[in-house]
Amino acid sequence: MFDLSAYALRFLEYMVLMVLFGVPLFGWYGLRRPALADALAGWPFMGILLVSAAVGLVLTGADVVFKTAGIMGMPIADVDRESLGWYLLETSAGRAAMARSVLLIAMAFLLGWHRRRGTVESAFPLAATLAGGALASLAWNGHAAAGEGMAGAVRLAAGLVHLLAAGGWVAAVLMFLGMLLQGKEASRNDRLRSTHDFLHGFSTLGTIFVAALIVSGIAHYGDLTAWSLPTLVQSTYGNLLLVKLALFGGMLGLGALHRWALVPRLGRALTSGNPAQEVRALRQSLAAEAILATSIVGVVSVLGTLSPM
Repeated sequence: MFDLSAYALRFLEYMVLMVLFGVPLFGWYGLRRPALADALAGWPFMGILLVSAAVGLVLTGADVVFKTAGIMGMPIADVDRESLGWYLLETSAGRAAMARSVLLIAMAFLLGWHRRRGTVESAFPLAATLAGGALASLAWNGHAAAGEGMAGAVRLAAGLVHLLAAGGWVAAVLMFLGMLLQGKEASRNDRLRSTHDFLHGFSTLGTIFVAALIVSGIAHYGDLTAWSLPTLVQSTYGNLLLVKLALFGGMLGLGALHRWALVPRLGRALTSGNPAQEVRALRQSLAAEAILATSIVGVVSVLGTLSPM
């Protein structure tokens, strides 16, 4: 039961912090471009970010308690202040959790200040930076920070890049799906046009995310498995990694479908004035990609608790 709860906690931490990083990142990207701003009009950015920051803090606290109990070999109810102090001050994961909490608190204060001033757009650059730091701190919850020497530094750098690129991509998929769900309203043509432009304009940034994921993934997981094919085939870790790669391949395929087929078809349909079928096809495809993305996060939540060898 403990393991199941720990996996669920890790999954929620990854998802919440990815959203917390990706939403201001794409708000910043979109709202700085007048042609794309309409696609984000009406989004409750502050509400999403403030709730995510608060939930992230709660999850971080729960993670600290769970990790302390697991390392000390005691029931969660028996975790005391002394045990928590040891975990927070004497372990790298504990120090990362403290840094994550500080970043999330700073982000909440930043968002609250900008909310009172009514300057939502101005908060995005620093909010994305703070959230990116909080997301990156999760590298110390897995194998990325467990290496030594130069190889360990490369593994950690690859893990950090992998987390940030994954957060950007996952959040983008969820945001695009939300935009198309908003487009179900009758007076949606202008919004759909802006959403199409946003999807089209994302192709370059999306390519950067994919390239970063592939390069960092090869460096990170190759080092963890010692570049051994038998490790992939004969271990639980390797089998789950193959599942992750298969899901990632599915996301790549859907991303290519969006870029080269569905988004151009939507653009042509908007010109002709009858985009309903194309919107439905793109919405269904993005929903499938979102399912694959959340499945990958679920697999990663388990991978980080297993021995690679």
